[in-house]
Amino acid sequence: MLAQIAYQEGSLQRQGDENKAGEAIEPYLSVFRAVFNTIDRTTKHSDKTIGFDWCCAFVYYCCLQAGFSPPIQPFPDRRSTLGFVSLWYEWANLPENQFYYSAERSDFNPETGDIVLFDRLLENVVLDHIGIVVEVRSREILTAEGNVNNRSGIFNRPLDQHINGFIRLALP
Repeated sequence: MLAQIAYQEGSLQRQGDENKAGEAIEPYLSVFRAVFNTIDRTTKHSDKTIGFDWCCAFVYYCCLQAGFSPPIQPFPDRRSTLGFVSLWYEWANLPENQFYYSAERSDFNPETGDIVLFDRLLENVVLDHIGIVVEVRSREILTAEGNVNNRSGIFNRPLDQHINGFIRLALP
């Protein structure tokens, strides 16, 4: 179900405006606005003309639509949310979760519906991007992603050094 929803959303090729905001991508951004306001003790994030990098918001939105409910702020004592790829990684690696699988594991094969974490794909930093696997092929995966050049889409990604690992959520 997650892969189907992600594929549908990615196929829409929604694009943000020059501020990484706008009506087209607001369904994704809106899932984080209230918690950003709470964390920053402000209301500025309610302004729909203010945007932000939204690859995680795309994935989080798809998860919600598929019936998953990841904690938007998995570490309440920190000023961070699943709006950051690194937090998805940390949350999936918690002792009570353990549903992160490194791309270097030879005993793990990605599956449709896995969340994929990337390193140095769009920027030269570790854990810079995230998407959802919608199809597994022999040496690549087909993914649905948000915020690739400020647009959602469907992408062919080789199984290479840019893949940090995968998160496999349990069925809701």
